[in-house]
Amino acid sequence: LYRYPSVLVAAFQLLASVFRPTTTVHTLTLALHLSLLNPRSIVRMRDHSLISFFALPVPILLFVTFHRMWLVTGNGNPNYIYFQCFAYGMFVTIIAMEFVSGTVKRDKVRRMMEKGSVKKILDEMKEKEETENTDKEGTENGTEEVVGTVVDKVDDQNGNTTEEAGEDDNGDGGEESAEDAGNVSDEVEDGAP
Repeated sequence: LYRYPSVLVAAFQLLASVFRPTTTVHTLTLALHLSLLNPRSIVRMRDHSLISFFALPVPILLFVTFHRMWLVTGNGNPNYIYFQCFAYGMFVTIIAMEFVSGTVKRDKVRRMMEKGSVKKILDEMKEKEETENTDKEGTENGTEEVVGTVVDKVDDQNGNTTEEAGEDDNGDGGEESAEDAGNVSDEVEDGAP
């Protein structure tokens, strides 16, 4: 991280806003503004930091409310303030960790670009896509052949020949005429095989 001094300043400011004995919103605001100077790191942060950022107003407002209830009116409990400080520290820590993690990812991409390994990976992906496209074209042209062989195999398993499956001697596609059906029924009635 020494290559990114603005990241170091923002990360240390975020850590200072967590570990300060008296937490203030001003230190957090300064840290968030310093982190905004590094958009490449912010882009690589996960959703946890976004959720933590939008959840920060809850412990801040409740801390102020419980502080007044405990010290001014005497109705509050110091445990309320403790848990609000704990939630505030947890949210800021999540943001700080995600910011540093995003910076590490950013540095990793920079190093990969220097080595040229990103170009190598992209070339391999293009070759893989090209081979998949040629395989798909080959299967689209050969589907009729595959369907024909499957039909032949099914006919062979059923004991039919290709002539029985396709057309009969009349050439009418295997459909019996009314005369043929009648002749068969006459033969059965006469007892002739």
